[in-house]
Amino acid sequence: MTRHSSLSVLELIRACAETNDGEAWEEFIARFQRPISLSIKRTACQWGKDPAQFVDDLLQETYLKLCADKCRLLLEFAEQHSDAAVLGYIKTIAIHVAHDHFKSLHSQKRGVGETDQLLEDFDPAAQSSSYGGSEAIENEVFLKEVDEQLQNCAAGTNQARDCIIFWFYYRQGMSAQAIAALATIKLTTKGVEAVIFRLIRCLREHLGNSDMPGAAEP
Repeated sequence: MTRHSSLSVLELIRACAETNDGEAWEEFIARFQRPISLSIKRTACQWGKDPAQFVDDLLQETYLKLCADKCRLLLEFAEQHSDAAVLGYIKTIAIHVAHDHFKSLHSQKRGVGETDQLLEDFDPAAQSSSYGGSEAIENEVFLKEVDEQLQNCAAGTNQARDCIIFWFYYRQGMSAQAIAALATIKLTTKGVEAVIFRLIRCLREHLGNSDMPGAAEP
């Protein structure tokens, strides 16, 4: 990651936008995760929510918005503004993501318990009334399509590990920190997050934003 640490903000964003370079994404996360997290936490407190319950998922959603359409909006902004302005832009996106999330929670009727929206959307089988029903079948077809594309997106020496990370996160609901704690993964939490963001970006490009769960338009 050393070669990426010397890049300017614009150069780093361009590297993330134009390549599927995991090290570039890891550097991006290392630089911006703290200010994004703080922005989310402050917004959660404004809504009277416990930040610890939401920060991981809202981090994911913020990165999804930032990397949408090959980071087009972020890259265009960075090409015309200073590094400080880019940081402000990123923090603003995080705040908007958090506000939108809590507005949605506030407007929804309370169920048996709050379920993470991203995971809920990703696993429609959990909402299906019966095994083998139409929803369950459609879900299985969709997951097979995702898995086929995932094999391509994760191609390389770490393909098996990266696929495991993806499914642990989306199917088992494990946090990046919990995945990083697994002895077989051998990555830091930021490294796991970089894998997740890189694979999501690739899958969205292949499947389309409307087909990828939790992939709201920016």
